Amino acid sequence: MAVVELLQSKTAEIAAIISAALFPLGLVFLKKGYDHSSPFHGTVIVTAINAVFLWLLVLMTLPIKLTPSAIMLFILAGSIGHGIARYLQFTGVHRVGPARNTIALASSGLFGAVIAILFRGEHWTLPVFIGTIAIIAGVWVVAYESKKTKSGAVNLLYPLTAALLYGITTNIYKVGLEQLPNAIFAAAVGLTAAMVTLMAFAKTKGTFSLNKKSWPLFLTAGLINTVGLVLNFEAVKRGNVSVVFPLISSQPLFATLYGYLFLKQHEKITLHVVLGAIVVVAGIAIIAAA
Repeated sequence: MAVVELLQSKTAEIAAIISAALFPLGLVFLKKGYDHSSPFHGTVIVTAINAVFLWLLVLMTLPIKLTPSAIMLFILAGSIGHGIARYLQFTGVHRVGPARNTIALASSGLFGAVIAILFRGEHWTLPVFIGTIAIIAGVWVVAYESKKTKSGAVNLLYPLTAALLYGITTNIYKVGLEQLPNAIFAAAVGLTAAMVTLMAFAKTKGTFSLNKKSWPLFLTAGLINTVGLVLNFEAVKRGNVSVVFPLISSQPLFATLYGYLFLKQHEKITLHVVLGAIVVVAGIAIIAAA
């Protein structure tokens, strides 16, 4: 009985951790799809799959009491997060590999927490502070390794910039969800806005073509990402951003494991990568125990 009560009290944290395990798994399929296509194509396909399935879920939850101000926030967050930030993230997967990209992306926990504390009045407790610093330390370990090659250090800017935008996006979604507490609807609106943003960008690039060999890989990535996305939104809706967002940033542990198991030909998992992931996970453990 005590276990059940504990699980019920930690619903947001559990959803965040499961979400963190699913996102890197989707990146494995994306990385393999890049052998036949590009990060932009992967971003468009995964985002489209997300939007379609989430709108199907929305239809199952009708009716929804719409709040115009919340919808505008979802549109803004989706354009920034699922559009621009996701493209930068997926480009980082292509440039430095899923494990290194995901470890650098974990810095979004710091950005998200700082923004929540400065602008939304959330409290930064000592365990959350220590845990977040540990996450940043793990990112630094990987960045230190990347200094050995100029291209590696520069390419880390893709996930780091995405991390900043994700931190902003999560807080925008949080405000919107306080007005219209339907995480699935929020995700569907945000992803639709992201598709509009991506299609506008695609129009500037000219024709949009996709290699048939990448379809099943991007489709699988999209389905996995969709489940992770729903859990992500539920975690944000139910918990404080300053706690939940760093937990979602535990993805490096899973990304490193998946890289070792499934991507040996694409990404070399070095001691620095493992150490960075361990330090990040230590920070997550501190936050989860708070």
